[in-house]
Amino acid sequence: MMLVTTVVDADLAELARPFPTDFVERKDGSDYVAHHVVNQRLLSIVGPFDFELVQVIRGDVAAMPPDPSARSRRGKAGTPALENIVVGGIWRLTCVIDGRQVRVEEVGDVGDVHNWAHDGARLKDAASDALKRCAMRLGLGLHLWAQEHYFLDQQLRAQHRSEEPATPDPARPQAPGRATRSTPAAGE
Repeated sequence: MMLVTTVVDADLAELARPFPTDFVERKDGSDYVAHHVVNQRLLSIVGPFDFELVQVIRGDVAAMPPDPSARSRRGKAGTPALENIVVGGIWRLTCVIDGRQVRVEEVGDVGDVHNWAHDGARLKDAASDALKRCAMRLGLGLHLWAQEHYFLDQQLRAQHRSEEPATPDPARPQAPGRATRSTPAAGE
């Protein structure tokens, strides 16, 4: 008997496939995949896509006083208060998945506003975060958020698995109009 897997929603199934562990990095106790890797994977699955800025989010950031016991130079020196700076943004990702146009919006956060000398660099940081979050809404990288609770890729594969009809046994005549399907035994 031969099983054939037919994937109707091939793009969606591919988006849901976890990243190989070689691409998963760890920072501050969280797993992540770099922006350039997410971008390449998204392009390889859905092709060209639109990624547009919907809204810039500005805010004030309080000063942090010097802390001599801090581990970083910046922590020891403290950070100045910043007013009306870019702290995030909302982006819209539009692409075609399995022949259907899909649009998702997500917020992107500036990880540490003091890491960047100006708002342009902060906006780029927020855009990177937003792209990864939009991709996650499509299933790409979702396993990084869900961790041990991730099941989407297996569920999609199970939903789309179909069996090829068995070759009829010439010794067993078939009733007209009835197709034979063999079912694999448990554990096969």
